[in-house]
Amino acid sequence: MAGPTPGETRHFGEQIVWTEEPDVFGMRLAGDVDGPSLEALLAFQSAWAEERSHVFILCDLSRVRRATTEARRVLQATRIPASIMSHVCFGASFSARVFAEMVVRAARFLGTTPPGMEIFFFANEAEARAHIAWVKSSRRKRRR
Repeated sequence: MAGPTPGETRHFGEQIVWTEEPDVFGMRLAGDVDGPSLEALLAFQSAWAEERSHVFILCDLSRVRRATTEARRVLQATRIPASIMSHVCFGASFSARVFAEMVVRAARFLGTTPPGMEIFFFANEAEARAHIAWVKSSRRKRRR
């Protein structure tokens, strides 16, 4: 598979991902997330993230039904690049939020995710993007 290019959109089964320069990796998960499509998606995400110092994952969970057993195994086995420090999700059902929180906690415990990685949930994309903009603004102010 060729490496990511700026502003690119790709499909992995029902899952859609896109990149927004300089530091947003977007994904729209839909239907049943299976192991092979998730593994390919995460490999693409890692290749894109490794070239950056800080990455926001903007994740639309409004259309996801469930993650298969294989997808859960892929998540457990995947080491998250150190540049991914924020997952900013929107549209998640209660059960999807609980599952995502459990995955992040388990990854921290197993050491497969950066220790400071956080996950945030918002009702809609506008709120999620506003959070990303606020974090970017705060980071710029601290660097001054």
